[in-house]
Amino acid sequence: MTATMMSRLGALAVVSAFALAPARAAAQSGTVSGRGAAAVVTTTAGAQQFAVAALPDAGGMADSELASVAVPSTLSAEGLASITTGQLDQTLVSATTTAEAANVNVLNGLITAKAVLAVATSYANGATATSESNGSTLLGLVVGSLSYGDVSPAPNTQVSLPGVGYVVLNEQIPTGDGVHATGLTVNMIHVYLTDPVLGTPTGEIVIGAARSAASL
Repeated sequence: MTATMMSRLGALAVVSAFALAPARAAAQSGTVSGRGAAAVVTTTAGAQQFAVAALPDAGGMADSELASVAVPSTLSAEGLASITTGQLDQTLVSATTTAEAANVNVLNGLITAKAVLAVATSYANGATATSESNGSTLLGLVVGSLSYGDVSPAPNTQVSLPGVGYVVLNEQIPTGDGVHATGLTVNMIHVYLTDPVLGTPTGEIVIGAARSAASL
């Protein structure tokens, strides 16, 4: 599957979920939220966020695109995009967020990927609430000297980066009680930078960050 095909499928999944969700009722008691960022670079000097989309409180749709990004010696990528959608109804609320980037190069080639796609979806119907990351994937992933190919890593797969820190692949952070509220943050590539001598945090690099939440 090419990066372009994956991008189209990711966008189609969001639009389809948006189109098939129940029409929003006049009276609502539920809430939805969503946020996507194709990439985030955080250092002691501050944070830079690229192709960021935030869902309005009333639901609907938000998106953002960026042709390319280059942070010297830290990150380069192309085709950055985020889409987030949300629907509110008296019996069901849902939110879906995707974040993607292509031709990713982190730390001068230490980590590369042909394409990165993060997907986070949350549903709540008043009796149960659940979130999922179906569709999240990495194409042509290489970490150090190890090639992973096209893969959807197990959640929270950690790989050491000697002298740099470590990376968490398919990082997943759930929230909510699973009954009335649910939420999920998916960071497909999350690099934690540390001082090689002191081991203290010095920064973070995230590619493909998607968050969704729903409550009813």
